[in-house]
Amino acid sequence: MALAPKAKLVSARELPGLVSEAVRAAAANPKLKQKIDLAEPTITIRWELIGRILRDLNDAQLFSADVAKSLKAKNVAVTPATLIIDKRILAGFYERPQVPIERQF
Repeated sequence: MALAPKAKLVSARELPGLVSEAVRAAAANPKLKQKIDLAEPTITIRWELIGRILRDLNDAQLFSADVAKSLKAKNVAVTPATLIIDKRILAGFYERPQVPIERQF
């Protein structure tokens, strides 16, 4: 088994150009049902998901909904969230004041 190459660090100066190039390449995909308007700025939304790592997607969605429902009953404004990154399923919630913070490149 070959070792995967190490990920290189990207400077903050290079990042906007790399992101724009990746967005242009993805927007050129003919399978997209809705065309991407490349005139629109690229955004990055940052937030903190609070919760747990689960192994099953259905369980994760149920867990997220139940946690959010429980917190909403106590007047805590949250949005349920389930996020898949690589092979991990993250389930929990986003605090409403934290969703979203947009940054434009």
